[in-house]
Amino acid sequence: MEELKNIATKNLDHLGLVSGVCEEIGLVDLIDKLTDSDDQ
Repeated sequence: MEELKNIATKNLDHLGLVSGVCEEIGLVDLIDKLTDSDDQ
């Protein structure tokens, strides 16, 4: 747990903008591949 002390979080109020960027860069597909997720 020692390495968790260096984690910082920020509030992202513009969720539509964040969602659009995540979709544009293919973040959901990457996470699905890394976690072996099935389509829902």
